[in-house]
Amino acid sequence: MEISGYVGLWMLLWTGIWETSLGQIVYSVSEEVDKGAVVGNIAKDLKIGIHELESRRFQIVSGSNKKYFEVNMKTGALFVNERIDREEFCERNPRCVLNVEALAQNPHRLYRVEVNVLDVNDNAPRFLDSAIVMNITEDASPGERFHLPVAEDSDIGSNSLKDYRLSPNEYFSIEVQPGEQSPSAELVLQKELDREKQSVVELVLTALDGGKPPKSGSLYIRVNVLDVNDNRPVFSQSLYKAKVRENAAVGTKIMSLTATDLDEGTNSQIVYSFIGRGNAKTDELFTINPETGDIVVKSQLDHEETPAIELRVQARDKGSPPKITQCKVLVEVLDENDNAPEIIVTPLLDAVKEVTKPGTAVALVTVSDKDGGKNGVIHCSIKGSYPFKLEPSYSNHYSLIVDGPLDRESISDYSLTIAAVDEGSPPLSSSSVLSVHISDVNDNAPQFSAPVVDAYVRENGPVGANVAKVMASDPDVGPNAELSYSLIENTNSEIPVSTMFHVNNVNGEIVSMQSFNYETTKRVQFQVQATDSGVPPLSSNVTVNVFILDENDNSPVILPPYSEAGSVNTENVPYSAEAGYFVAKIRAVDADSGYNALLSYHITEPKGTNLFRIGSSSGEIRTKRRMSDNDLKTHPLVLTVCDHGEPSLSATVTVEVVVVESLDSVPPSLRQVPVKEEGFSDLNLYLLIAIVSVSVIFLLSLIGLIAAKCYGSEGGFSGCSAPVVTTHPDGSWSYSKSTQQYDVCFSSDTLKSDVVVYPSPFPPVDAELISINGGDTFSRTQTLPSSGQIAYSVPEEVKKGTVVGNIAKDLNIDVQERAFQLVSGSNKRLFEVNLKTGALFVNDRLDREELCENRQRCALTIEAMAQNPLTLYRVEVNVLDINDNSPVFSLETLVLNITENVLPGDRFSLPSAHDTDAGANAVKSYKLGANEYFSLDVQSGGEGVSAELVLQKALDREKQAVLRLSLTAVDGGKPPRSGSLEVMVHVLDINDNNPVFSKVLYKVKVQENAPVGTRIGTVSATDSDEGVNGEVVYSIVGHDRSSVVNLFSVNPDSGDITVKGNIDYEESPAIELRVQARDNGHSPRHAICKVLIEVLDINDNAPDISVTLLMSSVSEDVKPGTGFALVTVSDKDGGTNGKVECRVTGLSPFKLQSSYKNSYSLVVNEPLDREQTSQYNITIIANDEGSPPLSTTSVIQVHISDVNDNAPLFPAPVISISLKENSPVGALLATLTARDVDDGDNAQVSYSLVDVEGTTAPVSTLMNINSLTGELYSLQSFNYEESKQIRFKVQATDAGVPPLSSNVTVNVFVLDENDNSPVILPPYSEAGSVNTENVPYSAEAGYFVAKIRAVDADSGYNALLSYHITEPKGTNLFRIGSSSGEIRTKRRMSDNDLKTHPLVLTVCDHGEPSLSATVTVEVVVVESLDSVQPSLRQVPVKEEGFSDLNLYLLIAIVSVSVIFLLSLIGLIAAKCYGSEGGFSGCSAPVVTTHPDGSWSYSKSTQQYDVCFSSDTLKSDVVVFPSPFPPVDAELISINGGDTFSRTQTLPSTGQSSSDIEVTSSTAVSNPLTPAPRQCHRRTENRPPTKTIQPILSCGAASCGQRPVGQCPVTSIPWEASLGRHPVGGVLCPLMKD
Repeated sequence: MEISGYVGLWMLLWTGIWETSLGQIVYSVSEEVDKGAVVGNIAKDLKIGIHELESRRFQIVSGSNKKYFEVNMKTGALFVNERIDREEFCERNPRCVLNVEALAQNPHRLYRVEVNVLDVNDNAPRFLDSAIVMNITEDASPGERFHLPVAEDSDIGSNSLKDYRLSPNEYFSIEVQPGEQSPSAELVLQKELDREKQSVVELVLTALDGGKPPKSGSLYIRVNVLDVNDNRPVFSQSLYKAKVRENAAVGTKIMSLTATDLDEGTNSQIVYSFIGRGNAKTDELFTINPETGDIVVKSQLDHEETPAIELRVQARDKGSPPKITQCKVLVEVLDENDNAPEIIVTPLLDAVKEVTKPGTAVALVTVSDKDGGKNGVIHCSIKGSYPFKLEPSYSNHYSLIVDGPLDRESISDYSLTIAAVDEGSPPLSSSSVLSVHISDVNDNAPQFSAPVVDAYVRENGPVGANVAKVMASDPDVGPNAELSYSLIENTNSEIPVSTMFHVNNVNGEIVSMQSFNYETTKRVQFQVQATDSGVPPLSSNVTVNVFILDENDNSPVILPPYSEAGSVNTENVPYSAEAGYFVAKIRAVDADSGYNALLSYHITEPKGTNLFRIGSSSGEIRTKRRMSDNDLKTHPLVLTVCDHGEPSLSATVTVEVVVVESLDSVPPSLRQVPVKEEGFSDLNLYLLIAIVSVSVIFLLSLIGLIAAKCYGSEGGFSGCSAPVVTTHPDGSWSYSKSTQQYDVCFSSDTLKSDVVVYPSPFPPVDAELISINGGDTFSRTQTLPSSGQIAYSVPEEVKKGTVVGNIAKDLNIDVQERAFQLVSGSNKRLFEVNLKTGALFVNDRLDREELCENRQRCALTIEAMAQNPLTLYRVEVNVLDINDNSPVFSLETLVLNITENVLPGDRFSLPSAHDTDAGANAVKSYKLGANEYFSLDVQSGGEGVSAELVLQKALDREKQAVLRLSLTAVDGGKPPRSGSLEVMVHVLDINDNNPVFSKVLYKVKVQENAPVGTRIGTVSATDSDEGVNGEVVYSIVGHDRSSVVNLFSVNPDSGDITVKGNIDYEESPAIELRVQARDNGHSPRHAICKVLIEVLDINDNAPDISVTLLMSSVSEDVKPGTGFALVTVSDKDGGTNGKVECRVTGLSPFKLQSSYKNSYSLVVNEPLDREQTSQYNITIIANDEGSPPLSTTSVIQVHISDVNDNAPLFPAPVISISLKENSPVGALLATLTARDVDDGDNAQVSYSLVDVEGTTAPVSTLMNINSLTGELYSLQSFNYEESKQIRFKVQATDAGVPPLSSNVTVNVFVLDENDNSPVILPPYSEAGSVNTENVPYSAEAGYFVAKIRAVDADSGYNALLSYHITEPKGTNLFRIGSSSGEIRTKRRMSDNDLKTHPLVLTVCDHGEPSLSATVTVEVVVVESLDSVQPSLRQVPVKEEGFSDLNLYLLIAIVSVSVIFLLSLIGLIAAKCYGSEGGFSGCSAPVVTTHPDGSWSYSKSTQQYDVCFSSDTLKSDVVVFPSPFPPVDAELISINGGDTFSRTQTLPSTGQSSSDIEVTSSTAVSNPLTPAPRQCHRRTENRPPTKTIQPILSCGAASCGQRPVGQCPVTSIPWEASLGRHPVGGVLCPLMKD
């Protein structure tokens, strides 16, 4: 296909140019001829002279990569130049033609020659594959056909494929069928295959062609005989036996089964499984590995339940359908000690009272063990030491009795662990935990935590205040522990306790009923009683001591002789008294106690120098120093006595000290008062009375408590032991009594304790005997040990009330006197005793199957208990079975799937029926309903009766697919009962039928333009099998020619044939398909039919356009009419559909010129210009004449090559460049660029410099240009003042042939730089000279003095000058115009002005940087200018008014003056009236004295409190600035303001240091003050100095909203005025810590 298309394209490329001959030359040549073989003399045939071949440049034009023919230019012969293979060009086309084009010039002419290539037998038949594998099942029937692949032969005609042959063999033959294109062959089965005998058949298929001699090709065929499942698995044994211990772990392997299958693959893969027998217990004990056949333990094995187990194992292969076989496995379970003892506990009491007597039965314990022999012998005991014991009754029955006294308060619950151990090897044990709850009795009185409770109440406290809370505890529970509280009245008390206190009877809270006064009542004692709610109730008491706490409600009282109210006491002091002289002693008492009675003495200092001091604790008044002449003669002293209560209270007395010259006139007794000696004062008496009273009260309380404990009636056992009172080193004491004692009494008439016996649900294991005979059945016998107990028998399902026996008579007891009762461990009482008659009767429904399940013997054990004495009896009741249950199958319907190819005699296991009855009432036989295919085989075994289904007649699913059978199980009861099972046999299909087509040959038609997916027909085949065997899959079986097979596809499910590829009538007008129908069976069967498809032709081929370029590009100077490409169009359709018209669309300088028979030349029609259009996209359209017409478009890209027809061009004819003067040599000035629209070398531009006429210096000495890039560089530095412009030309030349060039004029402008300083013009230009100008004294402001003129060689801003005067130190008298240079006076002359004014004048330009020149002009003030020409001195000057500058200066002077005056006034005022906190306004300071000797100094916004210590020479001064009122301060109003004063009493500073807390609160008058803050101040105690150093530490908040740790600290000078203590603008008020 590729070669033919390629050759066709090559043939169409060279169809013709300009002209052609009317006739056409045709040659013939065989394929595979040698190179150089002559085809014909083309020069002679074309009538071209041999000598013209070279001059006309005659040549063969080929569009392919190979040039198969060439012309001998000397002889004119056409000869073979390349190997010619017909199959490569024409594939299987009957006629193979090569078109050759010959081109001659001068004139231009195209010739066409046809060469027919003849076929030779050079190709042998060939199969696509050298070998194939065919898979045929062994159940294929003789006569079945199998499609074989078709060989291919590239030759045609008689040399093509003609016949097939098959190698000799005994199974297959071959049948050859002729075809339109080539014959085909099918393989026919002649003899049945058997994979087990021969699994592979090897064949050789040979294909022969018709050549002479013939050629052949071979195909190796390997036939694999596929296996079908025609062999069933076979076990190595029909019966297997195994043993396993009953303690075998889950997963233990007990044996392996082996089965084999002669088939292969999945048909030989065996899967093992159990066949259930309907016994749920045995079916779940084992599991089998489905792949290996290993039988392993699946669940716990129990020899006692199943000593021997019969299993049915099925081996099934994985074939379809599968085949199965069965075997039997007998498993013997070996017994061992694998059962731990079981403990059953039956409580007799819900709770045991703590007063229960020893020997009382609490519970019944029964132990049992499923094992026998030593393994079943059990020993039972209680672990641990408890007041309980186990008392054996008989045969593993025990009674749990009380063995000691019980005390619920000590132990309220017992968890008794009862252990049972057997005698097995190794021994097994088990335990059971019994919880015994001890119930409470009211044997404990309430107990308080302490015998005495102390409580404290403040005097004057409110009524109803909480005094204390007493709580007692009672170790009893429930109502015995519910307590109530009450007050006990004291008979010795005058006032009832209930009038003073009240106790809450529920929670014991004590509240006061009145307010107490410490001075009248210091303690109240009473008792509270706690009583429980038990029967009888018990109680106890607690003593409550309520102590009254003193409050500071009494002021100090000054004792005589200074106690008279309003009197002034006088004391005399000699003038000669030394420092420390004793003046007097003040004594005072306070009715309060403690700190409230601790007094301190202070002197309120006078304004003058202090001469006296008083001891703060002793009250002694002494002199501080000697007298001086300046001291007053009389000193009135105001003395204050303060207590330490909160708040502090005080008393005041005035003592007038008179200084006398001598004390001779004063009685000595008054002057010689002993300092330390004191008599027995009233205070001492009061203290002595208080100490004695407290001691007496304590002793009485102690004695009372001891007496209350010894003889109190709290309700408990008084015992014989006396209470013990114990003191402890810490001062406390405890009170205790001896432990209570319980007496335990034993009853002598109780021979045995209560015994409770639990019925054992299983018989002893050692009574079971298992024997396995040599066959496949087993028997089980059971013997029970003999017993002396009473046994009854009763049938199941008897009515309630049925009498079983007279148990009273049999036991020989009186049931009423002995309180006889039955004790049962089950939830239901099956039996009961008539207490009147002693008869044992049925109390509930008896169902043997529910009670004993499948056990042969059903015995129920009943325990009976009799009192007085306690005796336990055991009675056995045998429940007899009746036939009340029918056999039942586990399934209602059994579905068996049996393949139709099973053989008669095959067996199929059936499930067993289950009958809950036992013995003769169990299942005995099975029956099968009448049918023609199956019979029943009933078998008897150790586990019961089983049945198997036996096939009697071969099955055929196509005749009968389902069989319904009825299986009936019958028991041995009278009358017998039965149960039925419906057996539904599904006959499974096997693949034994081939698919069958509805037709052998199908014919269809399809148009060649049918789209992919078009349905053209349907084939149909049916298969009488079902399931996958009846599912038919369709496929196309080709002749191994992919080009045909790939055109169509068949739906594998529906058989619809659809278009898959492109159908072309020109290639295949008719197509033959082979369709195969194959089923999905495991061994698939198939059938084949033939489908003939006729292809209908339509106009479905658009024209093809082939373009051959004769030159890669077209030069832009080519002449019109020149051809540069050949265009050939073709159409595969025929008739009018194959007629093609070709044209060029759009405007272009080209046209198509027709040659002959769909051949065209593409020629230039107009002049070309590459610079306008360098490339053309020529669109050629070819239309055929079909209906509807089809067209094809081809785009040819034509490149126009360049010629040098354009000179380089600059962007402008003149280019201007700016250059700074003094720029460095080699600076880049600009880059000049010229553009050439040509391409390649024609566009490569080089640059050069050209001088301009009229220039003095060559441009090459000034500039340099880079010939490649056009970069222009300077060769020297330029001076603007010398050369302002440079003009030259630059020439750009391209590299074309011949080269073209153009010029551009370049103007380089030199830019000025500020490189010249200003030059002052005469008459002031002489260097070093001082110029003098005269000014009359009477000159007005603005008088013209002189004019300075200067010039600058630079230009622009660099030459723009400004004039300035360098001002002298004195007052400036002159000014100069900054732009005019005129010097004028600023004001009139004054007498203070100098007579000579030297002026330094500076002239500056505006360059960057600025340059300047300086000149000095001396102005001389003269009286008259008569000697000078008036014209020079009387220049008219315009008078100026009051300017803005004068206004600004005036405002500045006034502002500075006002600020200075205000500052001066403020400083004077601060000196006169100032304080540290700002101006105080008009409010006058206020000084306030306080009773404690301190005073305060306050102003309208601040207050300072000062305290003095009386025991130091100088008191520390602490300043309390309090702009905000403290919480406890007293707010006062001074002059209508909002200030306040605060009284503060400080303790004595005699200690090493004192802590003072500083607190500030919010001000009333200032809402913007900082938030409250707290500071702490510690004042160190040091010798008196001039300065007090406070140490402050900040609290949680900051002072004045300062950060923590930044509280202001400032030393306080003693000499400072009162209240003057600024601390950074913020003062922290100090408070007592």
